[in-house]
Amino acid sequence: MGGQYSIDVAGFLSTTDTVATALESMGQAVSGALTDLDGITGLVASEGDLASALNGATEERRRTGPGAVQHGGAVVTAAGRVALAYVQADDEMASTTSGADASVTLPLTPGTGRRGALVQ
Repeated sequence: MGGQYSIDVAGFLSTTDTVATALESMGQAVSGALTDLDGITGLVASEGDLASALNGATEERRRTGPGAVQHGGAVVTAAGRVALAYVQADDEMASTTSGADASVTLPLTPGTGRRGALVQ
């Protein structure tokens, strides 16, 4: 690790925009699928065993489909907050260090240690 970190803000925004668009499409697809499922469930409601089997087979997906979309949205939102905090901290650090004197003189100490070698 070189100790240097950076965020490609434009790339990050492009990626999160692409993911958000995909999540929106996914949300619409899930909503449409649930609407269709409700229609099918209504058609077989009078057939007790069939309706029960259909509900049993689709019950989990009724929760996980919308849940996946919500979770994806939460991840994109959290990533955006983290990136914003990083950029703000980076800006603050840059403004703080730009005012500091970059030519600090190290005290010369006898010996051939690392610090002594750096000063010479």
